[in-house]
Amino acid sequence: MRLPSYSLLFSGILLIYGCGGGNSSNPAIILSVALANNTIDMQRGQTLNVPVVVVAPTETVSFVLTGLPPGVTESYKESESNPSGLLTITANSTASIGTYEPTITVGSSGQSASLVFTLVISK
Repeated sequence: MRLPSYSLLFSGILLIYGCGGGNSSNPAIILSVALANNTIDMQRGQTLNVPVVVVAPTETVSFVLTGLPPGVTESYKESESNPSGLLTITANSTASIGTYEPTITVGSSGQSASLVFTLVISK
């Protein structure tokens, strides 16, 4: 399945949340998290930077990534103006080869949202 490009994803978000329709009340923003591609392929010894799109009612969110295999580490940095950011995933030279399904969980204003993606580690 082919996922939408970031420009389409952002356009959809703007379309959903950017139209007031003449009503002066703002709709509640529902927390969500997305990747452009839900499958990440990487090799041992490689570092990848993966953009993460977060729609949230606040500018900051909690971010937790669970289910990484041994030898794989991560760090997340939000952008300065919104909760979307860059996930850096590093597989060291002894990372366990295989296919995994890690989970990203974000939280904000009493809401939480999760995304399971596929991580493939090869030689």
